[in-house]
Amino acid sequence: MTQKAAVIGLDGSGWHLLDPLIEDGVMPRLDALRARGASGILASTVPTYTPPAWTSAITGVNPGRHGVYGFVDGNVQSESKLMHAGRISAPTIWEMANEQGASAGIYNVPLTYPPQALDGWMVSGMLTPGYGERRTGYTWPVELESDVESWEPGYLCDVSGNWEQDWRDDGLCRRVLTSLQQRVTVLDRLLDERPPDLLFAVLEAPDRLQHVYYRYMDPSDELYDTPEGRRLRPAIAKCFAVMDRIVGLVDDFAGSDGGVVVCSDHGFTAWEFSVHTNTLLQQWGLLALKPGAGLMQTEAARRIVPIAKRILPAKVARRAKGQTFAAIDWAKTYAFASPIPQQGIYVNLAGREPNGIVPPAELQAMKENIAARFRALKDAEDRPLTDHVWLSEEVFHGEELEGAPDVLPVLRDHRYELDDELFHKEPLSDFRHLPRGAHHPDGIVAVAGRGVRSAGQLTGSVLDITPTLLYMADLEIPDGLDGRLLRDAFVPETFEERPPRSRAPLSSVHRDESSPYSEDEEAQIEEALRGLGYI
Repeated sequence: MTQKAAVIGLDGSGWHLLDPLIEDGVMPRLDALRARGASGILASTVPTYTPPAWTSAITGVNPGRHGVYGFVDGNVQSESKLMHAGRISAPTIWEMANEQGASAGIYNVPLTYPPQALDGWMVSGMLTPGYGERRTGYTWPVELESDVESWEPGYLCDVSGNWEQDWRDDGLCRRVLTSLQQRVTVLDRLLDERPPDLLFAVLEAPDRLQHVYYRYMDPSDELYDTPEGRRLRPAIAKCFAVMDRIVGLVDDFAGSDGGVVVCSDHGFTAWEFSVHTNTLLQQWGLLALKPGAGLMQTEAARRIVPIAKRILPAKVARRAKGQTFAAIDWAKTYAFASPIPQQGIYVNLAGREPNGIVPPAELQAMKENIAARFRALKDAEDRPLTDHVWLSEEVFHGEELEGAPDVLPVLRDHRYELDDELFHKEPLSDFRHLPRGAHHPDGIVAVAGRGVRSAGQLTGSVLDITPTLLYMADLEIPDGLDGRLLRDAFVPETFEERPPRSRAPLSSVHRDESSPYSEDEEAQIEEALRGLGYI
């Protein structure tokens, strides 16, 4: 018999930020849940970004199998399109549950737009068109939308932020708080009136707040004990207090006989520098600009880019950035930066890229060349800048490798964020004067419920969420997943009483890969992503 099992995702959360809130009494339900269960660190995917990480959490497989590496597919040589639910190439946890006769409630999970038909219900999350305007088509079944709007008129599927502006006041906090209060009402009504067997819910609020206010939230940061930090933290705390109410709501839904997992797709750290990857590649002789393009490498010209991002309409800004890449001389370019969320470099491979020049036989040598150059990077004090360089084959495997970056460097514990901009003379831009944050691979996990070890210590991966939730729901786990059941969360007797059961994987999934977005919707969503520093 199926047991209730639930996930509540706190996007971007890390214990080093949650612990001070818990100590201040802001999050008593999370504190109590962690105390009676097992908790620890949940490692994110490479790259450490929302689309690949949450998609791995809901499929149990790596990006090389589900095909999601960032917010867009392709790169500057192809016509990039926003990712959406139809582009997920692996079976999802709700499909696995439905196949076994269990219903599922899917709430606010990124990349679930357009919502798909399922046994249960779905309210789509990040990348749903709207952002404060009236929108339709964000629920399954379709008629559920009218219920949501009657419970919370003007319901928000996501909250946009702007790291360049929002750190100055508590306006973002107010927007996030409004959204979270809506989530309390809507999720409470859904669980009461349409209780599923399995729930997977995500709150994007921590990520939005930390992109803007991170250094005001981290007690170890030098900006924490500043007048601005002290002024803004009470408003931030109000948001986390409502998130804690939602943790409690989900925990109550699971009940004493069920199971609940609190997790994040990644953690956070301070965003100190932007790394202009294309500038590095240009200095290394691996990327060339056309004659005359060097005129843009002036201080005045470079200032135009961030100003354009702020003042131009989204559609115009998107087109303008795309046109800057026309300055690349592809016939003399051996490698180029990936879109920002992929945090990597593509080799300009012949036969794969439209303007490729590197022969396939030289691909591996070129990847090693780029990796070696990153490993040799030093700062002004002659200290290494690069912690690690991943080659694609070290982190990805599967049938969806074509979209993967070839090389993925990690600089200074993720405090140095790679970008894809052109026309910078120097490879680094210093942003330490701003309080903003960047993604870090150390996320959170806390497991509570029947058979769970009290005060147990966990280490796992986002890929482990799907098999663990299926087990807690007393469902069979498909063979061949990359993730594993978090066995350390449970006392040994649990497996004697209820051994994990396996089943053959779903043979295939059929999805509509065509874009669900109009041109205006794409521009609107990209503007929201730009505000978070994602594009």
